[in-house]
Amino acid sequence: MKRFTALLSLTILTAASFVSAADNSSPALDLLKESAAGFSFEAAPAVQPPLLSRLFELPESDVNGEELFSYLHDATAPSDRAVLSYDASRKFMYSKADNTGCDNGPGIKTFYSLVCVPGSFSSGNSYHENGDSNGDGVPGDFINAEHIWPQGYFNSALPMVADLHHLAPTFSVPNGRRGNLKFAKVTGPVYRTSAGSMLGKEGFEPTDESKGNVARAMLYFMVRYHDKSIRQGMDYNSFWNATVPLLLKWNTQDQPDAAERRRNDLVEEFQGNRNPFIDHPELADRIGEEVFRSH
Repeated sequence: MKRFTALLSLTILTAASFVSAADNSSPALDLLKESAAGFSFEAAPAVQPPLLSRLFELPESDVNGEELFSYLHDATAPSDRAVLSYDASRKFMYSKADNTGCDNGPGIKTFYSLVCVPGSFSSGNSYHENGDSNGDGVPGDFINAEHIWPQGYFNSALPMVADLHHLAPTFSVPNGRRGNLKFAKVTGPVYRTSAGSMLGKEGFEPTDESKGNVARAMLYFMVRYHDKSIRQGMDYNSFWNATVPLLLKWNTQDQPDAAERRRNDLVEEFQGNRNPFIDHPELADRIGEEVFRSH
């Protein structure tokens, strides 16, 4: 594949530097100490793909969408060889990556409901809804992990199932209501949360505050895993091709906030790669609707 070394300046981190014994503060190493069984290691290839750095320089404007898509596919591959377990990723999500705090201490702001549940637990089952604060008629819910790209479409396979760039903490009921449905603009909701997430015949519409996050997670997932088996049992034209214009719109309308950028930093520390559409949302339009659909 054509190299674009003149287009970007990247920080290259090797597996040795990422998992060095001297780095006692690494989140991945902390979890490794807790559960060594949660990790497996693959042999490093002769040439490792570059790790996308937050300090990279944007590609020059004459790079076409397909070239940029291919470059970002390579650039978002972790340079270390550690494959995190789904259990380890969820623990990190609940206890650190998405634990942005509530009014009086640590806690998680639920993705589709915007309800903050206090706690610093590493298990979603330990976070309980206070009454029906979600406003969906189901009180006492708990938090679990939503896969923005539904895990049923890739048979819950690693590394996709454990990739934190498309995982989010949600109450179990809206998570279950969304299921494997596509994201859409809903006109006649049959289910909704007090924050405005809705289920309808068109699909599932997240609350306005989460729409950009959803879009960037979906676009990242396609760039990173388009060459994997991620379309099992899916109506691809409906789920992806027809949804791309809406995702690009949400990405533009709901720009990354401080919490999303902080999360990108933490996920990079943990699994060794970044979501480039959080660092530079404009890259999505640079790639363009046609290229996203072609994959």
